[in-house]
Amino acid sequence: MRISQICCLVLMCSSLCGWAQEQDSVEVKPLKFAIYPAVGYSPETKFSFGTVAFFVFNKPSSKHGFHRPSSITPYIIFTTNKQVTIKSDFDLFFNNGMNLNMQARIFDFPDNYYGIGNETDPEMSEVYTDKYIQLAGSLFKPINPKIFAGLLFDFQYNKIEGIVDSGLLASDAPVGVAGGFNMGVGPGMRYDTRNSTLWPTHGRLINAGITLFGKAFGGEYNYTNFVVDYRQYMKLFGPKSVLAFQVKMDMSSGDDIPFYKLNKIGGGGRLRGFEHRNLYRDRQAVYVQVEARQELFWRFGGVLFVGAGEVFHSFSDFQAEDIRLVYGLGGRFRAMKDEKLNFRMDVGFTDNGQYAFYLSVREAF
Repeated sequence: MRISQICCLVLMCSSLCGWAQEQDSVEVKPLKFAIYPAVGYSPETKFSFGTVAFFVFNKPSSKHGFHRPSSITPYIIFTTNKQVTIKSDFDLFFNNGMNLNMQARIFDFPDNYYGIGNETDPEMSEVYTDKYIQLAGSLFKPINPKIFAGLLFDFQYNKIEGIVDSGLLASDAPVGVAGGFNMGVGPGMRYDTRNSTLWPTHGRLINAGITLFGKAFGGEYNYTNFVVDYRQYMKLFGPKSVLAFQVKMDMSSGDDIPFYKLNKIGGGGRLRGFEHRNLYRDRQAVYVQVEARQELFWRFGGVLFVGAGEVFHSFSDFQAEDIRLVYGLGGRFRAMKDEKLNFRMDVGFTDNGQYAFYLSVREAF
């Protein structure tokens, strides 16, 4: 594995090195927040530094036994290569029960193109620059305490730069090399019986929806994306150990899908272990993962995980022998004393000799 494919970000926790400031909720119960510095290095970005923050807004506990606080986790990273990443996850529950779950992204970062399909070579890629801004998520209204329905949205603008004349992008000429706007909306629903949105120990979560992308919404590409995401959580050996299970299908139809919007099986929130999140991508992606989570001592915890998945052009192309396998382990650090909202650092391995490191916030699923 090439070192340039590893992005190693080290978050320095205040309780360990005294750099961060954390405000516990002794005086202001409804709001809890913590702020930590983030520093790291990779050959592609050189030195990187920034800040990550956690905000949790609590309301009185639900009479139905669900813990659904609002949370925001923003962070900003700068590098000595004059690159910047600004990201924030929002999971906001309003007094009327409405839920806004959204990701906001601003990227000016190098990226890798390996081609399209399940047989791409991790040793053959082209580095280019993808500058983009994205707002994606859902706005749901509760039908009852367990069922939500509403609107999915995905608004994104990409500017692709640095394409090599004789490189993979130039030779493949996939849809989307010119960048542009992707604007999509559509219906969605959620079935949620988890006892907590931050660190569930039991219950189910089912998300399903359709997002229609097209010129009718101001975009430059016409296609449709379908998603079905099933998750289940159960206690394993006791109240401090959890078994989490996920099956997800990301499916697209149409011949006008930008290559950077094709579905993937790799990444920090998907199958962990591939050298790059873009290594395997195509119109269809299906994967399953299982994770055993254990609280250890003080604010520390650990996980073990396994997963399997495949990308393919159409369902007639799916081949069981082409399924990719991953496995790995990770550590957890609770960012706030009274809320189970974690830093996570994972290392994943694949059945064909790849490995990768991940450091992020919140659980993978």
